[in-house]
Amino acid sequence: MSNRQNRVVFLLGAGRSGTTLLYKILSVHRDVAYLSNYQNRYPKWSILAYLQYILNLFPEYKRRTWFKVEGGAYFNERRSWLHSIVPTPSEAELFYADCGISSQLSSENLQQYMAKCLQDKFERIRQISCGKVLLTKRTANNRRIAFLTNNFPNAKFIHLIRDGRAVAYSLLQVAWWNAHNLYWADKTPQQMIIEGFSPLELAARNWVEEMRSIEQGILLIPQSRLLEVRYDELLRNPNEQLMRILDFMGVATKNDVTFWNTIASLRLALKQEAWTSNWTDIELRTVLNIQNETLRKWGFCVEK
Repeated sequence: MSNRQNRVVFLLGAGRSGTTLLYKILSVHRDVAYLSNYQNRYPKWSILAYLQYILNLFPEYKRRTWFKVEGGAYFNERRSWLHSIVPTPSEAELFYADCGISSQLSSENLQQYMAKCLQDKFERIRQISCGKVLLTKRTANNRRIAFLTNNFPNAKFIHLIRDGRAVAYSLLQVAWWNAHNLYWADKTPQQMIIEGFSPLELAARNWVEEMRSIEQGILLIPQSRLLEVRYDELLRNPNEQLMRILDFMGVATKNDVTFWNTIASLRLALKQEAWTSNWTDIELRTVLNIQNETLRKWGFCVEK
């Protein structure tokens, strides 16, 4: 069992922290298996992971269908059917649900048989797709770190950290946010707005709550199995950071020319965050009143 647990990597991070981008970037590497849209649609059909192996023979399709022309990885609109049939890294909620793990369940509600189910399914996906490691990104896993650490004692964890102000701004731009269930309130933003809550305050607080869950969970992870990555550093020095991440995962980095050519085509670069120019002073103060302590705790500069 320990051998297969060594081959699982969990990607953690608050929603809208860049985890989708990093998930797709790492999955470009031919040695990295992942949960795709096919595992989400057909969670019992592990054999469909062989489509990942086939896609590795045509790497240009990863660039064309996983990323926008300018390099973005998040599609806030419906993709064409031709693109949607290509295996694409997915949070694969139905894959987890097939093991009895719904999006609302946290560590204290999970059982040993659920872990065994995940272990078996992860390993089948990894073997069928011919990957050296399996990478999975599921935002709800931020609240399951204790369960994952206990049941995958040799798995590795990557935590992607982004400035909470940028996260709050980004949340308000995506189509799914208003109907998304906030686990810490057990209500949707839409329901809470009707009750009189401010959309901006909800987005700001969501980052704080997610970071609190992650902070509590990662205390349980041995340092050798945890890698923290800063979103701004990933964009500022993508090759350096990706080599660091892939080395941590146990994936060879130097000889995969196709991987590095794809990364170069994305033109990753650190840009000025939209909140810095689009928020009014009142909006910024509103966010800082909620996030100030957490921002400082995670090393972000907050003007006095």
